[in-house]
Amino acid sequence: MTQFDMLLRRALMDANLAQYERALQSVEAVDPDFSPGYLRERMRVLADPWRWERERTAVPCRSRRLNWRLIAIVAALLILSACAYALVTGQFTQWFPSRGVNPQAPEVSEEVLSRTGTVIEQSRTEGNATLTLNAAVWDGESLLLSLVLECPDVPEEYTPGPSGPYGNGLHTAECYVSMREDQWVEYEKIRQMDYYIQQGLYLEQLEGDIQAGLAEGRQRNYGLMFTLIEREEDVLTFEVHMSLGPYVERPELTLHMEKLSFFGDDKFHIDGPFDFTFTLEKTFPNIRYRGGVVETTLGKPPLREVPLRFTEFEVTVKGLTATGEVLAPVDLGGGFPPWVEIGEDVEPLRHEDLLFAFWEGPFGLWTEDGNYVDLTNAGPSMSGGVPEETLEAHWGFDFPYPIDPATVTALKIGGVRVELSEWKRQDG
Repeated sequence: MTQFDMLLRRALMDANLAQYERALQSVEAVDPDFSPGYLRERMRVLADPWRWERERTAVPCRSRRLNWRLIAIVAALLILSACAYALVTGQFTQWFPSRGVNPQAPEVSEEVLSRTGTVIEQSRTEGNATLTLNAAVWDGESLLLSLVLECPDVPEEYTPGPSGPYGNGLHTAECYVSMREDQWVEYEKIRQMDYYIQQGLYLEQLEGDIQAGLAEGRQRNYGLMFTLIEREEDVLTFEVHMSLGPYVERPELTLHMEKLSFFGDDKFHIDGPFDFTFTLEKTFPNIRYRGGVVETTLGKPPLREVPLRFTEFEVTVKGLTATGEVLAPVDLGGGFPPWVEIGEDVEPLRHEDLLFAFWEGPFGLWTEDGNYVDLTNAGPSMSGGVPEETLEAHWGFDFPYPIDPATVTALKIGGVRVELSEWKRQDG
C-alpha cells in the first residue's frame, strides 16, 4: 500500500471516529459476528481502493477518474459497522426493558430510545456492595435510570415481582435526586410562572417562594420509584423512575442514596452514601397537534356508548395523549356542579363507562413507513375535570415500544382515521 493510500485510510477512520465518538463509546465490549463476505469486502476496499473501484465500475482505470467520493462513503460505512452492530444488539433497550422493543425492527427501537438517552456508567463501592448507574433516558416528562447492584448478601427472596409500598420491597426514604441549585431556580420559575400569573400574584412572590424552597431543600426530589426488573445471583438490576419536566436544558443531577433497605423493616440494609452526578444530554421533543376536531362514539353493548370530541393530540416517544371532552353528563362519584342540569330521562355516564369505552377502542396509529401500531387495550389513563356541562379530560395510551413522534402520520380513533397532516403541528 502506498503512503497516499495509508493516509487516506487513516483520514477516513479518524474523521468517522470524530463524528461517531459517542456512539462508539457506548458499544458493548463484544466481537461482532460479521459474515465472511462482509470481511472479505472490507479488506479489499481498505487494502486496495484503486482495484476495488475499477472492479466496481468495470471501466479501465485510465479511461476515467477514481471516484474518491464513492470510496469514502463505502469505506465509512464499512468502518462504522461496529456502530450499526451496537444498534442491533440494543444497549439502551437492554438497560430499559420496560420501554419495549419492536420485534420487527429492534434497531429502530434502540435508535429512538438512545436519542433520549445519556450514557453514565459510573460505579460506587461501599463495603461489599457496588452500585453502577448505567444510563438515563429522559422524554421531557419522566426520567428513567438504569441501576445495577452487586452484593453477595441480598436475601434470596428478594426477586422481581409485583411492586409493594416500597417498590418491590426496596425502601427509598433516604434516596433522592437533586438538581444543581441555579438550574433548579430557573426550573421552578418557568414551571410555576403561569400559576402565579393566573392567581394574580406578583412575580416577586414567586422569587421569594423559590428562595425559601431552596433554603428548605425542596430541590431534592424524593419521589423515586425503584423497580427490580432482573436478578442473576448477586447482581440486581433496577429501573428508577421520577418525574422531570423539560424546563431547563442539560440539567445537572445528583442521585444520592444514603441507605438501601429491603422489605421495609430494615431486615437487611446497605449503608452508603452512594452519589452519582451526571448531566442529561438531550431529550426527545414532543409533538402537539391542534386546530382540528374529531367527533366519534366509543363503546359497544353491553357497555354504554360514549360520545366524544377531540381537539388536541400529543405524541411522545412513549405514548399518545388525546385531549377532548365527553359530550354527555358524567357522574364521577361526587355528583354534579349546580349549573349542570340532569333531566329525569337522562342516565349519566359513569367513570367505568369511560374506561371500558377506551379499553375497547379501537385506538392505533400509522407511521410513515405504512406500519400500523395497535393501541387497543394499551392501558389508558384518564385525568380531567368538570368545569362546564361536559367533562374535559386527557386520555393517555402507552406505546408497546419507543416510536419517533415525527414518524407518526395518522391516528385511529374508534372508526375514524385522523390525518395529522391536516392539523397544526407544534414541536416541543
